[in-house]
Amino acid sequence: MNREQDFDQTLKDWLDEGSDHAPERFIWAALDDVERSAQRGAWRVSLEERFVTMKPAALVLVTAAVIIGAIATYQLVLGPNVGEPGPTPQPTAASFSAVDLPDIVLTATSAPEGLTVDSNEFGEPALRVPLRPGGPDIDLTAFVDARMTNLNSTETGGYVSWAALFETAADAETAFEYLVDEHGSAGWQMTRSTVDPGLGDESASFTGAAYGIFERNGTYLWRVGNLVLAAVGVGDYDDDQLRSIAELMNGHTQ
Repeated sequence: MNREQDFDQTLKDWLDEGSDHAPERFIWAALDDVERSAQRGAWRVSLEERFVTMKPAALVLVTAAVIIGAIATYQLVLGPNVGEPGPTPQPTAASFSAVDLPDIVLTATSAPEGLTVDSNEFGEPALRVPLRPGGPDIDLTAFVDARMTNLNSTETGGYVSWAALFETAADAETAFEYLVDEHGSAGWQMTRSTVDPGLGDESASFTGAAYGIFERNGTYLWRVGNLVLAAVGVGDYDDDQLRSIAELMNGHTQ
């Protein structure tokens, strides 16, 4: 009779004697086995006893259950799509509306000390102020609104704060590229600086004759989201003052 048959007979005898207590010979035999066995970790002993005493069919079922349980625990702890790269967060383009324009261009209430607003332009007339006469017209399909203020205007010079709003950032990018071309060699033939002004999402600066009034002009052009902005100095403008106007307007978009 083999070990498994001995175990089955012992179990049968125990069941015959009653399930509330084990037969004395079974207990002493178990204690004798413990005395003669090397002590092992409880987790390892439990697993070994299960695999030794289980019959093949039961062993297959328990093994499958253990594997399924391990997979479920792994997914619960580490979450789904382990090892797969998550979606890359995309930056959200700044989005402005027409009500934002008065707070972005310099007005009588936002202009710093020493700068006085002389006049204003609104809507499409404001959009067309920097455009070259006879040049290709700007696409108005996605145009929303524009605002312009003249500051410290005299017969010898002054400053301009200008902003134009478009439906989307892509539309504003198209308008920005158009204005850059119109100020460069294809249009007003101003000289573009090789140094990026570092304003907004993209920017450019120009110097030279333009706008049909003064031979000396300076222009900062930049885009923030769906907004295109410009700070302009004409005639006897001060370079530092023009730069401060551009930075102040850019700060209003933050």
